Amino acid sequence: MKLIKSLVFKVVAVMVFLFALLAAADNSQKVALTFLDVSTPELSLFWWVLMAFVAGGVFSALINTWVNTSLRLAVRKANSEVNKTNQSIDQARAENGKETELDSAT
Repeated sequence: MKLIKSLVFKVVAVMVFLFALLAAADNSQKVALTFLDVSTPELSLFWWVLMAFVAGGVFSALINTWVNTSLRLAVRKANSEVNKTNQSIDQARAENGKETELDSAT
């Protein structure tokens, strides 16, 4: 099921990319963007839309990697704490079992 969801998501993402590419290809007017008094060279609107789409994909992949890494580290830490707790519980049970055996032997 996970494979199917992944495949469907990738197909939809490619379709959205192609739609954005086709929609942007229609826009051939030359524009220059201005950011804080800095102007970019004049390129067709198609290239600006394509660069924005690619940059969004790259940034979302980076953020996804960062979030997943932090979550995986948190899970690893929690599993480590659970293992330590289980070991101490097992040790306490073993000691309690020895005491019960000693009590029954007397």
